[in-house]
Amino acid sequence: MSDNLATYRGVDSSLSTDLSVLLRRRVLLGALVIATTLVFAVWLYHVVAPGGFGLLEICLMFFFLVHIAWLTLDFWNAIIGFYLLRVSNNILARVSPPLADTRDASAFPERIAVVMTIRNEDANGVFARLDAIKTSLSNTPFEAQFDYFVLSDSSVPLTIDAEMAGCAAFRAKHGEASRLIYRRRTSNEGFKAGNVRDFCETSGGKYEFMILLDADSLMTGETILRLVRAMHANPRLGVLQTIMVGVLMPSFFAQVFEFGHRLGMVCRAVGAVWWQGDRCQYWGHNAIIRLAPFTEFCRLQSLPGKGPFSGHIICHDQIEASLLERAGYEIRVLPVESGSYEGVPPTLLEFMDRDYRWFHGNLKNLRLLSLPKLPWMSRFHLAVVAQRYLGWVAAVTFVLLAAAKAATWPHGAAFPAHAALALYLTVIVVFLTPRLCGLVHTLLSGPSPYGGNRAVIFGGFTELCFSLILLPISMFATTWFLVWLLLGWGMKWEAPRRSSYSLRWRSALARLWPHALFAAALIVFLVLAAPGALPWFTPFLFGLLAAIPFALLASSPTVTDRTRRMKLCAVPEDFDVPMEVAIARSHRDEEYDQPLLRNK
Repeated sequence: MSDNLATYRGVDSSLSTDLSVLLRRRVLLGALVIATTLVFAVWLYHVVAPGGFGLLEICLMFFFLVHIAWLTLDFWNAIIGFYLLRVSNNILARVSPPLADTRDASAFPERIAVVMTIRNEDANGVFARLDAIKTSLSNTPFEAQFDYFVLSDSSVPLTIDAEMAGCAAFRAKHGEASRLIYRRRTSNEGFKAGNVRDFCETSGGKYEFMILLDADSLMTGETILRLVRAMHANPRLGVLQTIMVGVLMPSFFAQVFEFGHRLGMVCRAVGAVWWQGDRCQYWGHNAIIRLAPFTEFCRLQSLPGKGPFSGHIICHDQIEASLLERAGYEIRVLPVESGSYEGVPPTLLEFMDRDYRWFHGNLKNLRLLSLPKLPWMSRFHLAVVAQRYLGWVAAVTFVLLAAAKAATWPHGAAFPAHAALALYLTVIVVFLTPRLCGLVHTLLSGPSPYGGNRAVIFGGFTELCFSLILLPISMFATTWFLVWLLLGWGMKWEAPRRSSYSLRWRSALARLWPHALFAAALIVFLVLAAPGALPWFTPFLFGLLAAIPFALLASSPTVTDRTRRMKLCAVPEDFDVPMEVAIARSHRDEEYDQPLLRNK
């Protein structure tokens, strides 16, 4: 392992995209984002200036630009990706040459650890997915080079018993070839990063690479071999991340969200990889990692101090990628769908909780921007991921300031309604562009995996309506969570629910009443202070007022069952089920293949 690391330091970089090419791409992307943002700034100025321009208007423009910056970045990623997909016969050769020729059947000498981290998860589902991975690799000539680790931080006695029973069943099924190691820590010190660190220091020295999985991860053997060969061929690679898609969707909410995510992801991912090159994002699972440098350079320390922005690092993936880049290693993404799957939150409540964890973790990561010798691309990633969530907070703040502006608009000043409406609609189009690019690309390149043209168009329309309701809910939820954090009201993170259940009115009301109350208060203010402005706020307010019925409807077992039968927002795996997905589903028939009648 140490010899390989020493060899790495002198490796020729000819396989990587030329740095000058990447620099030109990054400058172009930056110029497009800045120019677009400035156009929006000038446009908004001309809308608000006739009513006077002072501190309120300056704040209005500031928060608008904080929000629009993320949207313009997403917009240009999608536009660039759509163009490249339409003109390129070999998209990998165009955007990431080191990954273009890794689908051969050649052997490789390395030993690989397949590592799944869990904490108080459903053991049946965990071992079902691990069984699917093991079976898939067993259909290749190279399975003997893989060992399997289940790293548990579980603390619930019944869950621990179930894990041990699942481990025993796995070994009984696969016999001596199982090569399964089950290890449980008595505390979850350092959370998932601490769990993986413990593995690296106790067992990692036996392996060249680690396939890192979350509890809801599923990967095909073909994809895993492709990742191994890419790492074998490119010793500069520290992490190779796959594009993950949801496939074991337990509810209508999850199905629609994943349909839209997959359509929007295609062009956006290709565009991002085109300019990010050797420093892409790492999402912490469904990836292959070079263990020697990861173990040497990616030891994480707790953040000093007290309060919500101290203690153990939550979103460790961003920091680990930054430390690897600082040590001279590449972080790349395979920007194609390639048999890499994950779970999707079953209801709006779990979806919000996931966003809370990510927002909290990425806010904490901002404290690490001052790490010495951190490359500027790593600083960019740390900042821009947090900015996405801060942009949602800025959007809610903008709405409040816009209401104040409407209430104080001078009686004699004309309002430029046409310019305002054009700006309003343009922002919506910018937000929807990644989805529209993905939808058009899918229609042009062959919609049959999704059920045909009509199914794609109808699914796209359904997901569009879904997103326009979900967006204001997510914006306000993130803002409310930030207020909660700043007031010092701590959060306790538990293992997320991954299976379907019928959300009750009481649960939805307990979590979503602030959304409805905020919308009602804003409506009352506008009716009293600026009734003519109320239509401009309707899309935002409607999403908040609809939050509770939306959450209930999207989790309904009846709705889920009927829409599955209709193949509404179906994904390719619903029509042509991969062997690995079928194995994982066969262990959970009561949850995935039949009407979802459980109520929690």
